[in-house]
Amino acid sequence: MRKLLALVGAETVALAIILAVSAVLEGDLSFVHTLLVPPLVSFVLIVAQPELPGSRPLRVLGAYALTGFLGIGLSLLPLPGVVLGAIAGATALFFMYLLGVLHAPAFAVPFSAILAGYVLSDAPKAYGILMIYTVLVIVMAAVTNRVLGYRSYPDKWW
Repeated sequence: MRKLLALVGAETVALAIILAVSAVLEGDLSFVHTLLVPPLVSFVLIVAQPELPGSRPLRVLGAYALTGFLGIGLSLLPLPGVVLGAIAGATALFFMYLLGVLHAPAFAVPFSAILAGYVLSDAPKAYGILMIYTVLVIVMAAVTNRVLGYRSYPDKWW
């Protein structure tokens, strides 16, 4: 029980830090919070299962770089959401498998971006914020695992 409470406590502190950084990054783009949900899921997954190949830092970064580019790019197209969602899902899966960067939470990024409906002028900032979230989540997962002292993350980078 003590280990469980320590784990949940450490994760809660890390999540609070991630949310605080998100509030600072938001600025005038209130809709960027939709991009925070997949990295939060990644954080919990990486802390809980750091040994998974999909939890390795460079694979997580690759997955988010890819799906962020696809999702934010596709969200700019004037197509119905159902069509964009189907295209986003198919292309995200295809390229994550092809490039060896499958990370399930990153699969949600294109859908988050499509729901947010970016305009061209906001797309670069939204992409940058997504990548900051991703790096922050990887760092906080590594710190959380080290603070708890019972897991080594990352064991492998790729």
